[in-house]
Amino acid sequence: MAHYLASDSHLELRAPIVKENTGFDKSDASQSNKDAIELARIGKREALKRRFGLTSTVGFACSIMLTWEAMIMNIQLGLMNGGPAGLVYGYIAVWIGFVSIFLAMGELASMFPSAGGQYHWAFLLAPKSSQRFLSHVTGSICILAWTAGPTATVYLAGSVLQSAVAMNVPEYDPQGWHVTFIMWGILLICTVLNTWLGMILPVIEVFILIIHVLGFFAVLIPLVYLGPRADPRAVFTLTFNFGGWHDITLATLVGLKGTVAAFLGTDGAVHMAEEVANSSLVVPQSMLFAILINGTLGFGILIAFLFTAGDLSALIESNAAYPFMDILASSTKSKGAAIVLSSMVAILQACAGVGAISSGSRMLWSFSRERAIPGWRWIRQVNSRTSVPFHSTCVIVVAAGLLSLINIGSSVVLNIILSLVLEGFFASYLISLSLLLYRRMRSDIADPREDGGPGRKPFLWGPFRLKGWIGLANNVFAIIFTVIMMFFGCWPPKTHPSAADMNYSIVIFGGVTILAVVYYLGWARKHYHGPVIEV
Repeated sequence: MAHYLASDSHLELRAPIVKENTGFDKSDASQSNKDAIELARIGKREALKRRFGLTSTVGFACSIMLTWEAMIMNIQLGLMNGGPAGLVYGYIAVWIGFVSIFLAMGELASMFPSAGGQYHWAFLLAPKSSQRFLSHVTGSICILAWTAGPTATVYLAGSVLQSAVAMNVPEYDPQGWHVTFIMWGILLICTVLNTWLGMILPVIEVFILIIHVLGFFAVLIPLVYLGPRADPRAVFTLTFNFGGWHDITLATLVGLKGTVAAFLGTDGAVHMAEEVANSSLVVPQSMLFAILINGTLGFGILIAFLFTAGDLSALIESNAAYPFMDILASSTKSKGAAIVLSSMVAILQACAGVGAISSGSRMLWSFSRERAIPGWRWIRQVNSRTSVPFHSTCVIVVAAGLLSLINIGSSVVLNIILSLVLEGFFASYLISLSLLLYRRMRSDIADPREDGGPGRKPFLWGPFRLKGWIGLANNVFAIIFTVIMMFFGCWPPKTHPSAADMNYSIVIFGGVTILAVVYYLGWARKHYHGPVIEV
């Protein structure tokens, strides 16, 4: 058997061999190509068609992240805690931190190009005594993140569209159930694009990338050309602490949550790995290109907004749901222009739901083929015509639709649940990166050019990696950044918050994690033996 382990004697690091008839011929010609061989090295047989190339995968990663759109929608939290200066310098720090994270995750994706991503990596890299436990808990956390992720994306799109209607029709009375119905409509469109039109998903993602870039200029040019000009000192030195924190540094760290949310989702490309040609190189490259492209666009739109927003303190005190809409209206001197541009941002945000559902469905599909969840036989089925995991897509969409019902009763509760996205993603990053560092420190990962022989190392680096001390330093920095962001992601927006303003995400995330552990000990421990070896 071909594998990434350097010796057959280390096969126990993979998983117990579970014979399984998946309906694919072992002698299929695709087994001879490079991608099939790399997939076989981690014990998997090809079940999905490789339709994605570098451009479409970059478009996919960019479309989930949508940094410039998310920055202007989340700008209020950073303005309230940190002010314009905190937003600018905090953005640069967060950008650097995410580049570090995805450089390290790119190394893992290059070594083990699996749709399972973090849970698969956790099993391969963890010590034998804890590999099943860590793998299953990581997979459960990833499912949580990729269920809440599409919900958060579609909720933002729906609520911005509702705000655009309210701006155009002053007598309109916004209701929570209106947003829920808009969310269901968006989810339905995303479902069609991911299932019946799944064969052309790469083309759709390239199209979204083009609109994403053109939309940036459509918003930037009117702002810069028509908007007022602020004093540079008011942008690069002015700070706010409306949250009442002890000092401005703490306030800025609390306010970074909105900026962090604008960078989440790049790892969605990891879960598409088995549909990407030359995935061991293209997936890491696409994540890096996406974060560079989106980081640049996000920084550009942030500077433009801060220079043209007018009185920022009055904007914060107005308690507007989405201050960026008021900034667009005042900068362009046209309510109609603000409504059109805001609607465009909402539509682009809805497009992010397409990629988020794709990644979530592949993550769920991959976890189900390991027999890790109830109903795995049904969930893992792939449509024979489109080669798309239809059932897992439907599960993610239905789960997002059910979560959207919460908005009918309370948008505050839904926002608390949506904050789980940050905790879930970072927890999965932390486990994977910590295990990578563990193997690095033990020198368990060999250069592919090293001569084999007795006592050779159990793992091989992929074609994408940071060599020597640079890779080690980046790995450590990525872990430190992840821990800091997880910690401050649990804080409320201001001191002495009311019950409605409390951030309950850590309680909910902790509860879900405990349930995942209990579920593993009670059921999965007997049935989950790690990633099933099919080859």
